[in-house]
Amino acid sequence: MLDLEPPAHTRLRGLVHKAFTARHIERLRERIAQLSHQLIDQMQPGDDLLPAFASPIPVIVIADMLGVPTDMSQQLLDWSHAMVRMYELARTAEMETAAVQAAVEFADYLRGYVAQRRRQPKDDLITHLIAVEEAGEKLTEDELISTCILVLNAGHEATVNVVGNGVAALLQNRDEWERWRQDGVGLAKTAVEELLRYDTPLHQFNRWVLEDLEYGGQMFKQGTQVSLLLGAANRDPAQFPNPDQLDLTREKNPHLSFGAGIHFCLGAPLARLELQTSLPILLQRLPNLEMTAAPRYRNTYHFHGLESLLVSW
Repeated sequence: MLDLEPPAHTRLRGLVHKAFTARHIERLRERIAQLSHQLIDQMQPGDDLLPAFASPIPVIVIADMLGVPTDMSQQLLDWSHAMVRMYELARTAEMETAAVQAAVEFADYLRGYVAQRRRQPKDDLITHLIAVEEAGEKLTEDELISTCILVLNAGHEATVNVVGNGVAALLQNRDEWERWRQDGVGLAKTAVEELLRYDTPLHQFNRWVLEDLEYGGQMFKQGTQVSLLLGAANRDPAQFPNPDQLDLTREKNPHLSFGAGIHFCLGAPLARLELQTSLPILLQRLPNLEMTAAPRYRNTYHFHGLESLLVSW
């Protein structure tokens, strides 16, 4: 879906979108809150917040959505990490081999569940993707499998980065941390949008020019690949007053962290729900959280996130 354009993209996205209705997403709120409390209960001072809190929530939620056992979450995570390394600029042959192996193993695993859900439908994403149809047209099994893989990769990596980058930003802007902690869920909507803008989790994405055009005095020929610097756009002073300031009450916030147009992130409602639910719980449960070491960013080309976030309280 990421690389397709109309009409193929229109058909596929239209079918998949039916499985991402507000009803299907909203019912996950209680599960996200439960997971947040559970993970905080298990945390110890000195832990790395990324594996202890940020990473498990989205991958377990995705496992729940797909209808696969949550004890597979670590395996799903390993497959996801191997596959997204294909986006690295300086990937090696070993990384490519590992990514292919992960994709094959994940696809084979899902085919078994698809066959099972055809026989015994349940209220999960795989069953809904099997069932969706439009004008008599259904997803092929390969389209269904690739969509599930996309849900894992896109739905996990970026959300983890928002939590890590966002908590680090809040701890370096303690007045904003306290503002949100005292306000609680009332500030959650604008606060999450500001964290998405301030330290963009997917700071660069490539797209292709679909027709010749001139923009800013530069000619772009059809078929040219362009690199969109979303992180820079989110700090554009023409769009954001005081763009380098973290302001959780920022009302006008047209950030591009979810993209735009026909490729706007399909999982945006789920990501927002996870962040609006989990982060206020973290602030309330660990009000005096602090970093024990300077946050370190991963040296990656595509995603923008931390290697670790060591914390104590």
